Amino acid sequence: MEDSMDVDMSPLRPQNYLFCCELKADKDDHFKVDDDENGHQSSLRTVSLGAGAKDELHTVEAEAMNYEGSPIKVTLATLKMSVQPTVSLGGFEIPPPVV
Repeated sequence: MEDSMDVDMSPLRPQNYLFCCELKADKDDHFKVDDDENGHQSSLRTVSLGAGAKDELHTVEAEAMNYEGSPIKVTLATLKMSVQPTVSLGGFEIPPPVV
């Protein structure tokens, strides 16, 4: 009988990577990938204001592609330090590219 190699034939599982960014009004943050073979998604879970944020309205928006492939901008959260400094998005997933 021939020796067989031990090969893991279990299905591939998604891999998650921690990503964090500090958003500023005059700077966009981009999530894009060069690998088209794998299905990448940005999973947004929490948006919160930093300790030094002013007590005014702060709007967080995402720009991505809609189902027709056209760019679309969506407001994800509007936060104010004295009212609602943090919001949970519950794993809002967007395929790249996302701004």
